[in-house]
Amino acid sequence: MKEKPLEHQIYISQIFGITLAILLSLGVSLYYNLVTKQNSLDMNIRNIGILLSETPEVVDILKKGSSSPEFNRYLDHLVEKLDYIDVVTICNTKSIRFYHNNKDLIGKSFTGGDEADILNGAEPYITNGKGTLGKQRRAFFPVKDEDRKIIGFVMVSVLTTSIMQLTKNILSIFMLLAAVLIFIGFLTSGMLYNRLRKILFGYRPEEFRKIHIEGKEVLDALEEGIFAINTGGELILINESAKKILDLSEMPEYGTRLTDIYPETRLPEVLRTSVPEYNISLMIRGKHIMSSLIPIIEQDKTIGAVSIFRNKTEVTKMAEELTGARYMVETLRAFNHEFKNKLHVILGYIEMGELKKVTDFIRNTSMVSTQAVSEVTRKIQVSSIAALLIGKIIRAGELGISLTLKPDSSCREDHLNLPADLYITILGNLIENAIEELNHENRAMKEIEIGINIWKSGSILSVDDTGKGIPPEIQSRIFEKGFSTKGSGRGSGMYLIKSLVERYHGVIEMESEEDAGTSFVITFTEEEHHV
Repeated sequence: MKEKPLEHQIYISQIFGITLAILLSLGVSLYYNLVTKQNSLDMNIRNIGILLSETPEVVDILKKGSSSPEFNRYLDHLVEKLDYIDVVTICNTKSIRFYHNNKDLIGKSFTGGDEADILNGAEPYITNGKGTLGKQRRAFFPVKDEDRKIIGFVMVSVLTTSIMQLTKNILSIFMLLAAVLIFIGFLTSGMLYNRLRKILFGYRPEEFRKIHIEGKEVLDALEEGIFAINTGGELILINESAKKILDLSEMPEYGTRLTDIYPETRLPEVLRTSVPEYNISLMIRGKHIMSSLIPIIEQDKTIGAVSIFRNKTEVTKMAEELTGARYMVETLRAFNHEFKNKLHVILGYIEMGELKKVTDFIRNTSMVSTQAVSEVTRKIQVSSIAALLIGKIIRAGELGISLTLKPDSSCREDHLNLPADLYITILGNLIENAIEELNHENRAMKEIEIGINIWKSGSILSVDDTGKGIPPEIQSRIFEKGFSTKGSGRGSGMYLIKSLVERYHGVIEMESEEDAGTSFVITFTEEEHHV
């Protein structure tokens, strides 16, 4: 059986709910009204019975055995005026009627048999009996003389047909009211449905549900992890990638407080400050993550915050491998260039016939590349960083610059707490700046010393050179974007270094003395960053 559209189900449910509520309300009201009306009728016939049974004229009628015309007219007028009374009769102890509003029944015996108890001294009571005029609701009251002796009774009743007619009238009114209320309910349901569509931006509920399901599938298909919170810090959105990246055993329910499943998150802080944080690089449970934390603002009011993050571990590894390969290629090119230079020297000696110098040159020469490979690979065990250093050492050697690694340098793959390309970018730019500076100087001592110390809880990078130093008047500007003393189109390297250091919450220190050299020290300490 084909399922009905959601909007049809909602509309039918609204109609059913409204109708049921109206019918239940009216049913309860009708029952209460009928019971109240019944009690009111009983009270009315009881009050009239009490009044008549204690009237002296009634006592006189029963004592004399006859009724006066004046009193009969009084009773006829009373019954005529009281709509809720159909029968009044006065009988003696032998159940002979001395008065009845139907004059044809006066003098005849009372029918029904339900008067026996009142004649036997029972307290006044009400019965559902059957008399000459049909079924009735009867109230019986004894009539006593001065000696409190029962000399007869008074019966006041309302015909069952009158009660039924009254009930029908009440039912008619309630049915009309029910019809009017149900009609209003239909109109209200239609208005609610139109209001719902307006809230859903004009979409029918079925279309909106489909959009929601498709949107959820799209979010779950993304590699980026996404979760969002409301102003109370409760989850209003989370996708499958976020669950996997955060190593959650099961998908948390919406409404769960984010800090209950991820206490370290900074998203509540972004919610509080309404200040976004973009492209933050961090480590979460051994995974390299790039994250952006963004407040959700509606009409200048922050109503929530969303975190978008991606596991960059595999991509980073691939990038580092590619970077390492690039630097390896550059290193091999440098080896090839140096080897050609050596061959050219040997060829020159041979052409000049100085064979002994050829022998001495081959025996005494020590290729800088061999020393570089041995020293660097022993201390720097991350291939991409090692390749960068080897290439720079060879290039510096060709320019007559001594580039060495500090003896206490150390870098292991498993100690990396930040991406390797971060270290490569910083070291590459600082070393290249130092090489360019020394290459344009005419001095006997041209030296660059590199320090790399990386451990699990932090890292320190240092680059010292023996150049002419940075003049004091420009030291405060060297990290500005586009500032350079080397001409137009330069000045991006130092700005990039500063940006990276700030992004990873590091510290950069610089010391420079004219004609003595410049030293850069960059420190990163382990600091928790959270999505």
